[in-house]
Amino acid sequence: MSGRVKATAGIALCFVLALAFGGCGSDAEQQVLDQASIEATLQEFLPVLGRVYSDGDVEALRPYAAEKELARIHALVEGLADQGRYLDPDFKQLTIEEAKTWNNSNAFVTTLEVWDVRMRALGSGEMLAEDVEKNYRVQYQLKRQDGGWRVLFRAIQE
Repeated sequence: MSGRVKATAGIALCFVLALAFGGCGSDAEQQVLDQASIEATLQEFLPVLGRVYSDGDVEALRPYAAEKELARIHALVEGLADQGRYLDPDFKQLTIEEAKTWNNSNAFVTTLEVWDVRMRALGSGEMLAEDVEKNYRVQYQLKRQDGGWRVLFRAIQE
């Protein structure tokens, strides 16, 4: 079979698949688009998350996180406050290690995040502990909603 015949057969196969499944390579293209959209969401979400731990205003996360995740973060912030402490984290860097989407609406994502984290005394702001350039491996579950992605769950891996 000549190269031209193979190319024509390949194009014909692609055309048949396009009719049957909506396009050649569309799944791979959609995965790339989804990962870029997820990364953009997390790049916006993470600095806000850091501010929430500092100032306690969990409502600032409402555009990015589902109600259950807001409640979980609120409980963590309140637990620290009950101990007379708060976190003062500074988000530095995000790397997506893996992103898997399915049903065009759900995603599991593993990231490597770099943070400067300071533990401070509530009231005085006195620094109790500091961890600079700390790497965290984090797993997320996200849901596509209103044309973007919303964090359903975030867990730091040990």
